[in-house]
Amino acid sequence: MIAIYRPPPGGIILFLLPLILLGIHYGFEVYLADSCLDRGGSFNYDDWVCSVTDTFEHTPYLRRHWGKVAIASSFSLSGLIVLALHFFKKR
Repeated sequence: MIAIYRPPPGGIILFLLPLILLGIHYGFEVYLADSCLDRGGSFNYDDWVCSVTDTFEHTPYLRRHWGKVAIASSFSLSGLIVLALHFFKKR
């Protein structure tokens, strides 16, 4: 009988969940900025504030949220290591 490769659910969750949460956070911020720009305003990316009178300079997402990206990447890498160890242990 052929064994079916079934990865550990903890490794999959540890790999995917941080990436999904980071994507949701990024998408929500893009949504807020886009709706502000559609109304003719300027979006303050640091404070998440829309202003019609003031203008704000755009700062990249990675510069503003480098800590969140680093933590999400490290958790995701940990999940990838768990999955790889499980895969190679089965071989």
